[in-house]
Amino acid sequence: MSTTLYYFSATGNSLTTARLLQEQLIAAKFDADCRLVPVTSTKNVSKVIDEADTIGFIFPIYYGNMPYPVREMISKMVFKSEAYIFIVSTYRGHNGDIAKRMDQLLKTRGQKLSLSLGLPMPGNSFINPLEVDAQYLAEQSQNIANLLPGLLARQTENYATTEVFGLRPVDYPNNFRGITTEDHCTGCGTCVKVCPMNNIQLQDGKAVIGDDCSTCLACFHWCPVKAIWMSKQENIARRDQYRHPDVTLADIIAQLQP
Repeated sequence: MSTTLYYFSATGNSLTTARLLQEQLIAAKFDADCRLVPVTSTKNVSKVIDEADTIGFIFPIYYGNMPYPVREMISKMVFKSEAYIFIVSTYRGHNGDIAKRMDQLLKTRGQKLSLSLGLPMPGNSFINPLEVDAQYLAEQSQNIANLLPGLLARQTENYATTEVFGLRPVDYPNNFRGITTEDHCTGCGTCVKVCPMNNIQLQDGKAVIGDDCSTCLACFHWCPVKAIWMSKQENIARRDQYRHPDVTLADIIAQLQP
């Protein structure tokens, strides 16, 4: 038996969730082999073949849907027949219709979603009160442990639906938030290194952000001089940066390695 956990993370919420889930699954003897794979490491691969018996996807909710890189990867995946497939979505508010959306996407690959689980975490876009975020962080490990019974029992649910979902702004790459840089950008290149879309370039010593954007906000949250902001979203344009306390810049950059 084997398990693959694919994760996508811009600020560390889903990365730490994947790490903790891996530790707890191994301790519970869920499978003999349980490996972590960053979604972004498959960006330049034309086909992703995974023969694992169990496959989990851990990712944040963006405007009610999964991040574009997650959907892009799944669209080129080949799974083992009748694999047990689950998701753990991290979210600030709620996970919406993500189970139905994922099930529809998996059906294009001849598969179905077995189980959808969710985990409240600090938001990287809209804002929670600080005390709420602190509570989410303090309870993260226990909240993950609370998800284990369903996985250990390989619980399944039916998420099939004939509903047609309208496109969300995160369903395709675009800079709908107007993410841009200010004059005090130092050209350090941090944003270039953390962008999962290769959407940022240095020109004349300044970062230039294009329109092939997944709205993950890694560039915003990891900029060391806070020179990046969201010009088209006034209510969060200059919110405070957030990074999970157990994740480093090196962790985020390492995800992008093939």
